[in-house]
Amino acid sequence: MTVSIPAALRNRARAAYRATSYAEGDNTWSHFVTKAIEAETARREAEHNEGEMYPSWGENLPGGRRLKDS
Repeated sequence: MTVSIPAALRNRARAAYRATSYAEGDNTWSHFVTKAIEAETARREAEHNEGEMYPSWGENLPGGRRLKDS
């Protein structure tokens, strides 16, 4: 998976990971990112799909325009 994330947000997330990974039990940066994606996915399922998981999407998602660094 390749995603474009604004540099300011990426740096903020990396700093939070480095400062709290031990206390939060994050084994790796990937573990931290996985937990963040899981939390947002669960929030959207709860908000928009009565808490149910959406069906798996095996197809490629459309690409977007590049985000500007902020």
